[in-house]
Amino acid sequence: MRLVSFDYLRGIAIVFIVAGHSYGGWVIDSFSEKVIVNIVSGGTTLFVFISGFFFHHIFYKDFELKDFMIKKAKNVLAPYLILSSLGFAYFAVSSEPFPFQSLLISSDISTWYDALQLYASYLWTGRIMYAYWYIPFIMIMFLLSPFFMRYIRLALVPRLTIMLVLLVFSAFFVHRPVLNLSPLHSVIYFIPVYLLGINCSINRNEFEQLLKGKTLILAIIVLILSALQSAYFDSRGNVYKHDLLSYAIFDINLFQKIAVCFFFISLLHRYQHKTIPGLKLLASSSFAIYFLHTWILHITDQYPLFFLFANIPQIVIWLSITVGVTGLCMVVAYCVKSLLKHTSRYVIGW
Repeated sequence: MRLVSFDYLRGIAIVFIVAGHSYGGWVIDSFSEKVIVNIVSGGTTLFVFISGFFFHHIFYKDFELKDFMIKKAKNVLAPYLILSSLGFAYFAVSSEPFPFQSLLISSDISTWYDALQLYASYLWTGRIMYAYWYIPFIMIMFLLSPFFMRYIRLALVPRLTIMLVLLVFSAFFVHRPVLNLSPLHSVIYFIPVYLLGINCSINRNEFEQLLKGKTLILAIIVLILSALQSAYFDSRGNVYKHDLLSYAIFDINLFQKIAVCFFFISLLHRYQHKTIPGLKLLASSSFAIYFLHTWILHITDQYPLFFLFANIPQIVIWLSITVGVTGLCMVVAYCVKSLLKHTSRYVIGW
């Protein structure tokens, strides 16, 4: 059975992703601005939660690793390889420097081997475009599916115990890798969120009943957690660090994003049997928006919109960029889909 409310959540999640990448020129100094940005930043957690939920809800019953990975290779890995290769070609012929080149290889590009080494590093890290790190990370998660299958078969108490221990471990000691350069580090950090999605699917009826009527309470929790982070932690979004297992600070944004997930599930469950065209469209094209928005933002970054429109409140500019980029991604996605028909899924993920 298709859960419309979770499809709608996927549409909201992609807007969070775009919004979290669109405030680069915003001078964020007031407390209220920090609260807003911390609510939006770290939206990847929503996607990981949804992915874990659908892994159990859709794939668990008739799971076959080979068929599962073939499907993910076609719909996720293929567009990643194509668009990453286009990104590499773009930087190779343009006057712009390769992003993070000095962090990925130890030398300048003087031979074909250097170029190949850099290209391979981009495919492993996803850093040719700043949002693409998610693909090598999630592909590793897909490869770990046999372990998740065994996890699903555990009794309730050990399942929840493992998840909660890993969640606290991620918040206190793991954190996200600096610049998202390590997919394995990201896997360790996000595994408990994926497990949370799985558990919410396994016990969906109890989970939905628990959240029923709690929308306002969850909204207040989100605001309180974001306010605490803005007031007492010098961070924006999740906490990032180089060392995997060293204590830095508590990653309060991780729990705030889980509260955001619960808030929207509580809210959207009311509309499970209603059609919301805008959210339905966002959900169906969400992966295409993910792949395309980083290209469009890279182009718009050449034009300092936050400075060109200095007389307009910066939050308005940020919201306008978010809406504009999302809308433009959907237009481009429709054009590509109309042109390539069925094969568009292998190019833009839709």
